[in-house]
Amino acid sequence: MATVEKEVKLCTKCGENPKAGDEKDKNPWCLECRSEYQKRRYQALDWRAERRGLIRGIQAMRESLSTYFRASGRAFMGPEVASIIDALPGPGVESEDARPKPQTP
Repeated sequence: MATVEKEVKLCTKCGENPKAGDEKDKNPWCLECRSEYQKRRYQALDWRAERRGLIRGIQAMRESLSTYFRASGRAFMGPEVASIIDALPGPGVESEDARPKPQTP
């Protein structure tokens, strides 16, 4: 009786380790590549969430200051201060996923 050896499929990412799971599993990566991918993915998601919170906080602060100064009719000319705050550059919603620029020494 002859034994039939099954061909071991390798990871499509690194090509060194056998792929994780059995023949029915559609995951083409090994456990190491999959865990590295998930680690980087969750780090990116955490970074995006933190950046989104900071940007929305800045936007809320600017809106609050602008509303406060516009509503008060004090001697420091509230509407002028509000227009200056509105004109200042700041992060927008479109920059929520922007990566920081690398710093050069």
